[in-house]
Amino acid sequence: METRRFNILLLLLAYLVTGICAGSAFGKEPSEKCADCHSDSLVYKEWQGSGHANSLKTLLKDTNAGRDCLRCHSVDYKRVQLNPWMSISNLPTLETASNAVSCSSCHRHDSGMESNLIMPAARLCTTCHVLFCGG
Repeated sequence: METRRFNILLLLLAYLVTGICAGSAFGKEPSEKCADCHSDSLVYKEWQGSGHANSLKTLLKDTNAGRDCLRCHSVDYKRVQLNPWMSISNLPTLETASNAVSCSSCHRHDSGMESNLIMPAARLCTTCHVLFCGG
């Protein structure tokens, strides 16, 4: 009985993690899911023209860009890192990355923090915006 309960909990956890981490595997880029409710929002419209929304396009224009740059320029990279069922060989390349920095890279409705940030702004921004890459 205990093993069965553990297996059910493990299966539920797998569905939860897959849903959170897979993003575009379910048909929509994270920013498009945000648009379902926030497309008329001034903040969302501002994001659409921002450096974050265009971070992957900007990276791909840079002839010095490498795979490591995807850590900050593509949410695809973070999804693979956060998903315990994906191996490091699943990390996107410059050719396969398809999603830029989305709203959910920094915001979660249930975060309980100011502006629904996932961590304090000073710490969050410096996870990508560092001196060595010009960000």
